[in-house]
Amino acid sequence: MFNNNEQQFDEERGERPARESRSPSSTQRRALKFLRFPRLNKAALFLLLLVDVTIVGLLLYSLEPLITLLRRNDELFSPRITIPRNDSWSSPMFDDDDHELGHPKIPRILHQTTKNSTIPEKWVASQRSCKETYADFEYKLWTDELARDFIAAEYPWFVENWDGYAFPIQRADAIRYFVLHHYGGIYLDMDTFCNETIPFEELEKGPGQHYALFKSTLPTGVTNDFMIATARHPAYAAAVSKLPLFYDITRFWAEIQPYANIMMSSGPLFLSLVVKDYLLGQPSLPSPTVQVIDPPDLHSYITDLESATWHKADAHALMWLGTRPWTWFLAGAVGLLAGLYLINYLLLLICETCLRKVPSTIAYAVKESKLA
Repeated sequence: MFNNNEQQFDEERGERPARESRSPSSTQRRALKFLRFPRLNKAALFLLLLVDVTIVGLLLYSLEPLITLLRRNDELFSPRITIPRNDSWSSPMFDDDDHELGHPKIPRILHQTTKNSTIPEKWVASQRSCKETYADFEYKLWTDELARDFIAAEYPWFVENWDGYAFPIQRADAIRYFVLHHYGGIYLDMDTFCNETIPFEELEKGPGQHYALFKSTLPTGVTNDFMIATARHPAYAAAVSKLPLFYDITRFWAEIQPYANIMMSSGPLFLSLVVKDYLLGQPSLPSPTVQVIDPPDLHSYITDLESATWHKADAHALMWLGTRPWTWFLAGAVGLLAGLYLINYLLLLICETCLRKVPSTIAYAVKESKLA
């Protein structure tokens, strides 16, 4: 006889009715086992807490410059200057008490970089526009060969790092800091179209010996495709002196994440971190030795064609995150929690395995002693 509570075999359909509850599959059991933490005693809990605090502390310490850069961006890099149009200012007899127009504070030199003296077709028009706009300036085109010769002659301590860079763009980044430190002047990327001359006389009106102008960028800091500086500016002295340090920090993972590596080793992020440290060391903010301008305020003078020839697939993802800081913070928090969970789980498994081996080892030792 069949039990009334037992579902019977369906002879017409040749199948048994589905059970109301099924036992989890082996895959599900493994997943549940992974998600379930081993039992914790007080010692294990203290160990995990110590490990977590140490990891978080090390992360905060290593990321402190980036956190400061984001947290104090408005204080350090808010644009506070607008350059008047050329037809709205009059040329003064003197820049300040110490600098006559015959000896300007900012040298009238235009620097640009390229691989060799053969200019790519896409940059011919933009280069010509800048040479014509700044016809009264000395023009220095830094090819790879000329740049290395310059580094070897003036900064020989950097030659090994120069040759060791994984990407050509890193050398193109580095040379602009060296030549602005050595000569001063204005640097423009080759994909910059020049519309009219920036009124340097207006920029030189500020007090003091040194002056530097940077262009702001998102999500924080300044970019290095447009720079104006006096020779031997202390911010550029800091940049050239810190390039070897950032080279050592980044060279091991250059091929893993090219875009982030370039940005941090020599690109805009590197420059922003250096300028941040320089500004934080000044007696007060804003500093008269460093000015930041908003890109739209330069539109009457230059047009950035934004070719970004060195960008790869990873660049687009990071740039997308860069314009969405809250997404970046959320992704970082989720990654940190997931990483801590995995580390804690692995540590507990290791401890549990070691504890299981201890009794068997003791038993084996006792057995051997009895046989002896």
